[in-house]
Amino acid sequence: MTKLEILKQITDLTSILISGNIDNGKITLERFIEDTYIPFQKNAKTDRNFRDILGKLKIITSYSFVKKNIIDITENDIINFFHLLKKDRKITQATQNRYRSCLSHIFNTALKDKVIKENPIKYIKKYKEESRSRALNEFEVNTLLEACKKSKNKELYYIVLTALYTGMRYSNIVNMKKSKIQGNIYQLDGSETKSGKGQFICLHQDLLDELNKYMLEYDNGEYIFKTKEVKRSFKTALKQSDIKFFRFHDLRRTFATTLLHNGTNIKVIQHMLGHSSIAMTERYLANDGKKELDAINKLCFINRS
Repeated sequence: MTKLEILKQITDLTSILISGNIDNGKITLERFIEDTYIPFQKNAKTDRNFRDILGKLKIITSYSFVKKNIIDITENDIINFFHLLKKDRKITQATQNRYRSCLSHIFNTALKDKVIKENPIKYIKKYKEESRSRALNEFEVNTLLEACKKSKNKELYYIVLTALYTGMRYSNIVNMKKSKIQGNIYQLDGSETKSGKGQFICLHQDLLDELNKYMLEYDNGEYIFKTKEVKRSFKTALKQSDIKFFRFHDLRRTFATTLLHNGTNIKVIQHMLGHSSIAMTERYLANDGKKELDAINKLCFINRS
């Protein structure tokens, strides 16, 4: 090898080192996710959020496009992935948007690390999501609770009641521990919340009375509930109550909307739901026209005296 050839190799290697792109042309998306993105997320996210991300990544990496070199992945590859994802898993457009956000963050991380020059998802628009504004009215709540009492799942009534009275997420409810109840307060650790911050949940005395009655009859060790899955029995109760287009998570929306209709300040509701912003809380508040009707009824332009 001549001195000129050696000098050329040194120059080429120096250029690659400066750009931070060693072997980038041979890095597949799958490899980047496994070697770089997952370790990064593990350090940056709470355990709960990290598990959620891992679930999405497991599905994403099951598709063949991740075997391509990351710099060669195109907008069409992503569009085709979403087409197959929707076909295979029958997911909603809202769920597709969650996958879009996950993939976009992966490519933005690669962009920041100078592995790629452009995010291929940049020009793929978000899918239009159907507005969810479903909350139960008082009659529906009573009907649902009666159906839950009659369920073969003896814990369903108490789990649904806890959701209505606290607005807690499903996973938080079924994993409630007796030791975390102090008077009328239940404490969530940072590992149990989306924000990663601890949260105090106020427990209504009626709810406490019902839970205490349940715990006297059933001993599940350190946990209040033994059941970790009530979706099937909940779906049956909804059917018996003739309640349609409703999910368990909408009980959280019902909690927030009921508080608002009872005059609770939205900032207080935000705190009770553990939201980081008012905008997020507003998305939870079902728009059934009651606020507008109440506002209209306060107007008085006609003197009837």
